[in-house]
Amino acid sequence: MSFGEIFGNLVKTRRGIEGMTQQALAVAAFGDESFKTRISELENGRVAKPQPKTVDAIAVALGIDDETINGLLNQQAHPLIYDDICDFFHLDGARSMDFELAFAQGHDKAAFFHDRRMRVELKRAEYFIEEKAMVFLTSDGRRRPAGLQLDEQMASLAPQCNRVVFVYLQEGSLKKLDEFVCPLKIIA
Repeated sequence: MSFGEIFGNLVKTRRGIEGMTQQALAVAAFGDESFKTRISELENGRVAKPQPKTVDAIAVALGIDDETINGLLNQQAHPLIYDDICDFFHLDGARSMDFELAFAQGHDKAAFFHDRRMRVELKRAEYFIEEKAMVFLTSDGRRRPAGLQLDEQMASLAPQCNRVVFVYLQEGSLKKLDEFVCPLKIIA
């Protein structure tokens, strides 16, 4: 798969998550809605080697960082993993966070265990089957990628779920301090 195809998939997914039309992205990236055709061609894999200025303009408009672009160029990163789950939590920059996402066979829920308070309020989780990626819809109406691509076993269990339970654990222990539940929408 060429860089253009991988980048086009990322643009299409990120644009969808942000709730932007191709026309809106054309205006945001190039200041001209007539560039909608260029975005369409890129998203549909018809541009194997997009020009650097095109990549830069679209990346800035969608908030895609240089590390992600470099990862795509080097084929080292999945095109959907462009955000970090830590963005959802209160962290001081020096501390890491322990978390675990678990799907249980025969259950209709996924459990997300974490040891930091969340700094966003979530309305819904969305799981994209084809991409094996999860996205969260926040209370302010924005979609934020979890940055987690599920392994094969978890991906096979995810479509059976209809809710995610977020369990806040005391740091360094399994003592539950709090939990909340949000619905999980499966997107084919």
